[in-house]
Amino acid sequence: MSEDLTENSSAVSNEKKLMLTKYECSRIVGVRASQLSMSATVLVNIPPHLSTNFMYIATKELIEKALDIYIRRPLPLNKYYNVHIRNMELPDDIYVLEEMLNVR
Repeated sequence: MSEDLTENSSAVSNEKKLMLTKYECSRIVGVRASQLSMSATVLVNIPPHLSTNFMYIATKELIEKALDIYIRRPLPLNKYYNVHIRNMELPDDIYVLEEMLNVR
């Protein structure tokens, strides 16, 4: 049986922020782009010329931390803890991806 050790925001703010891995970022962006392609609501303001670029929209939503997503990280002994993405730092790769997708 798994035990949930959910991190609360005050505990995370007292210690250094956790880093979101590039693999977690790519999973979030990919799943969110898929949702957007199936007519999900856009949570950020975007320029009209990029309104059909779902990868850009998903990346922008992640950068602005508009998504309500918890990352579940495993611990030993079949335990895990959840961290909200607002309490995590983003890797530099996500900003590079945003620049690459921001084309006319």
